[in-house]
Amino acid sequence: MKGIAKFAKRTPHMLGGKVGMASKSHDAQFDDMNRRFTVIEKYAEKLLKDSTTFREAVKNMLMSGESFGACFTSLFSPIGAEIDIERSHPEASTTIQNLPAYRQHMEDLRETLTPEIDLIDSRIISPANDFIAILKAVRKNITKRDHKLVDFDRHNNTYTKARDKKEKTLKDEQNLFKLEQEFETAAADYEYYNNTMKEELPQFFEMAARFITPLFHSFYYMQLNVFYLTLDKLQTFADGRYDVSAQAAASVEDNYVAQLSDAAEKLEALSIRKPAMPTAKLLQQNRSPSASSGGSGSVLGGKGGGMASRAPSKGGLARSPSASATGPPPYSSGAGAASAAATSKRTPPPPPNKPKPGAASGKSYVVALYDYTATADGDLSFSAGDRIEVVERTASTEDWWTGIVNGLQGVFPGNYVRDE
Repeated sequence: MKGIAKFAKRTPHMLGGKVGMASKSHDAQFDDMNRRFTVIEKYAEKLLKDSTTFREAVKNMLMSGESFGACFTSLFSPIGAEIDIERSHPEASTTIQNLPAYRQHMEDLRETLTPEIDLIDSRIISPANDFIAILKAVRKNITKRDHKLVDFDRHNNTYTKARDKKEKTLKDEQNLFKLEQEFETAAADYEYYNNTMKEELPQFFEMAARFITPLFHSFYYMQLNVFYLTLDKLQTFADGRYDVSAQAAASVEDNYVAQLSDAAEKLEALSIRKPAMPTAKLLQQNRSPSASSGGSGSVLGGKGGGMASRAPSKGGLARSPSASATGPPPYSSGAGAASAAATSKRTPPPPPNKPKPGAASGKSYVVALYDYTATADGDLSFSAGDRIEVVERTASTEDWWTGIVNGLQGVFPGNYVRDE
């Protein structure tokens, strides 16, 4: 409550100072020291953050290096011992043989560097935390000094205004004495904190430099240990296995290209990595003369054979038990005797509808005999009895035609419809 009361008293003066209605005192010497202290605060926080980041980065490097070998082992043996990849692909035999040694070296490196990583906590991160705690305590006293400065300016303005009043009453004289006492007290408090800061901050800067120097040396030597131990372990692994000389490093890319051979082209040619072909295009390819003369009729018939006819609307096709059971005809000219027999049992279609009066000339329409549901992008869905405007057709009903129904355009099998 006491702090809230002081804040309430200081607020009018601070607001007035911001708009130029109240005078504010400055100490150039302290202001310069305060700027230097602010810089130390900023970079002490950054030192702590970067030290923590470095520690986590080394941990991740060790964990990643160890799992790197495990990943390659799994890639070379995706289904265990069922396939002898080393014998089937002799170009990979050297890598497969070296993987166990690589994993062992990475495991040894992780165990060797773990104590070094722990030293980052004890020699850098923990002292940095202690240093930041000291900075926070000093900042708290600097904030208190700033509050005393506000009180000094506030009482100084009030006392000066009362003192310079030309015509004073007895009450004004009594009040002036009280204001003078408050001003002297505020001035003494401010001078104490301000002078203490100006005397001790230079000493703090000197001790901070002494404190930070060992942290830098510790961090530097720990970096050297991490780099040298990692380099030594990798060179030990490479001895007798790989040429890591400067001359060999220049040809690493060429060796990679040579060992890659035609693998990239073969991967590009695999159909499983390409987008799936639309159903309409696949069926159109299967209906080629060579495919239709063979067993493609059963494959194409499977597309339409599983589609049951829906009850038509009034004036459309009559629904009969035999038509529902049989479904639409196989979409092939070579469907066989079985499909012909199933077609002969189907109820014959009704006579063609008379053209509607006033129909637009030049447009061709067909009537759907069966339901058709789109199975790929570009297909046209419709129901039995729907009237379809034909946009493009061929001479054979065994082809895909293009039509419009309900404002949508797409392709559909020609043997699912009849002329209007």
